[in-house]
Amino acid sequence: MSAVRKVLVQGGGIGGLTLAAALAQRGIEVDVAEATGSASVLGVGLNQPNNALAALEEIGVRGSCLESGFQFEPLGIWNTAGAEVATIPPPEGRYGQPSNNGIARPLYTSILRAAAEKAGANIITGVTIWEMTEDHDGIDVELATWTGKRTPALRQDGAASSRYDVVVGFDGLRSRVREHLFADAYTPTFTGFACWRIRMPRSADLTQVVFVMGKDVKAVLTPISDDEMYIALVTPEPGNPRHDPVDFVRLVHERMRDFTGPLAELRDSITDAGQINYTPLEHVTVREPWFRGRIAIAGDAAHTSPPHLAQGAAMAVEDAVTLAAALAEHSAVPAALDAWFARRRDRALFVADMSLALLKQEMGREMAPDEGQLVKLGIPGALTRLAQEAY
Repeated sequence: MSAVRKVLVQGGGIGGLTLAAALAQRGIEVDVAEATGSASVLGVGLNQPNNALAALEEIGVRGSCLESGFQFEPLGIWNTAGAEVATIPPPEGRYGQPSNNGIARPLYTSILRAAAEKAGANIITGVTIWEMTEDHDGIDVELATWTGKRTPALRQDGAASSRYDVVVGFDGLRSRVREHLFADAYTPTFTGFACWRIRMPRSADLTQVVFVMGKDVKAVLTPISDDEMYIALVTPEPGNPRHDPVDFVRLVHERMRDFTGPLAELRDSITDAGQINYTPLEHVTVREPWFRGRIAIAGDAAHTSPPHLAQGAAMAVEDAVTLAAALAEHSAVPAALDAWFARRRDRALFVADMSLALLKQEMGREMAPDEGQLVKLGIPGALTRLAQEAY
């Protein structure tokens, strides 16, 4: 017998929508409180590794993702002139082929939202949690109108509260649910680096993810459909500057200045700031249990990852389907959350720690001893571990 009948999910991104679909498909009533709505989906595209595709099969959307994306097997390594110097074959493991699927992030979100709504989840946009009051049997939650990242939510006079068995915060790096649980014990830390993502027409010769290491820049080229691709640039950004979007094209060109040949042609084709998304790379890692009582956090709210293993969104999807299973399979909330955290902790924290260590290694930054041990695995070793472990 399920531990829950009604769940509130704060955050309608990849993890939150996956959880909503997985719970609703099990007959559990779900509300999703999403502040910004689908029109404000952040990001350009991403890679879905085969472990993420296996988790997505649990909610029935793997096929839709493959139909909408671009599949590939090995990963390529190019020099700064655009010539291939090596490939990383996909590791053998439990998740099958395709090993990777590039997809546009807004399209991915729309697939997940459709699955959640089809299953019966109620998605409420423009709202955020105002107050939560927990007792032995449940949580009373009052929502408020979201007014922006840097302005307080607007509480409605006389607003009613709703009662839930569990609340889950899939609300990202600056999670309000995490703050409710842990106060200021966990705050985002700037890594010293940022990611520029540029969406553009796909080059005919780009048929896999490609890594390029230049001076003070790592470029990752990812096909996301037959027609489109994106370039992700990881660059040092000392002081975490707030660049003016009017300067984006010039700044991207400067950071790609050492590229020649076909990479220079791609660089020179970037002429519209609207193509470019800029995100400082910050991290938060919660090593203690990701819940207190009936309130939990997951995804980036609990463990963020630089993009160096292309597993951040995959970990959110895995968090979601395993949490739904635990809540459905256990008759008591504490047992469900304990079992879920025990299942997810080591795998999710490995991805977060390994990704950060790779970022430091590639950019020539000092590493702690445990990070030095991690990077000895390399990307092939890390991907093999993830391919062979059950999520």
